[in-house]
Formats: sequence, structure tokens, C-alpha cells
Amino acid sequence: MNPAQSFPHNHINLLIPAQINYHGRIFSASLGSLTAEGALLETHALTLPVGMEVELSVTLGRSPWLIKAVITHTTPHEIGILFKQTQHKLYAAARNELPFSFHSTARPTPERIATRQPSLFQ
Repeated sequence: MNPAQSFPHNHINLLIPAQINYHGRIFSASLGSLTAEGALLETHALTLPVGMEVELSVTLGRSPWLIKAVITHTTPHEIGILFKQTQHKLYAAARNELPFSFHSTARPTPERIATRQPSLFQ
């Protein structure tokens, strides 16, 4: 089971550049979905063996991240990885990268709408 399936309410959908380092070779990918436990990478006709260790390289919030992971599944257009260690800080950095409109918030009530600052709607 891939990480996004095991924690469906905690994944973040992104499309940011990433690299996969596999046995000294570097492949380009896009970080498509992320949890603290793993990620789904979008690739272009790249398949790597399930169970193999890789390193994910990605930049979030001007900080580079290099994370060891294991391939959980592959298709011609995506690779699922499970991080060797839970990455709560990476997950938090990814949430901070999202535009405000993508953050989950409580449903607005008439009282909350009336007290909002006009600058939030610009």
C-alpha cells in the first residue's frame, strides 16, 4: 500500500520539481503527493525496481532536502516511495509552500465573514 492510500486525509498535492538518486544516477521527477511517511512522484516513462532504496532530492521553502526512501510501487508514469524515517518537518515545509487558498480551514459562518479583513479577498 502506498503512503497516500494509508493516510488519505493527510496528503498534500504538489507539483514541484524533484530528483531521484538511484545507484549514482539522477532522474528528474515531480513531487505529486506527499505525506510525512512517503510520496508519489510523477515521472516520464521511468520505472525502477520495487523495494530498492533511493534518495529523494527536493527544495521546499528555499531549503534543500535529501531523504532516503524505498520504492513501494511503480507505473510508467509514477513511483511511490516510503521514507525510511518519518518526515514531519518536510511535510510542514510543504504545507507552508501552499497558497493560502489551499489550506484547510473551518467553514465560514456569517459572523466570521463579517469580521474578515478586506485584504484577505484581494
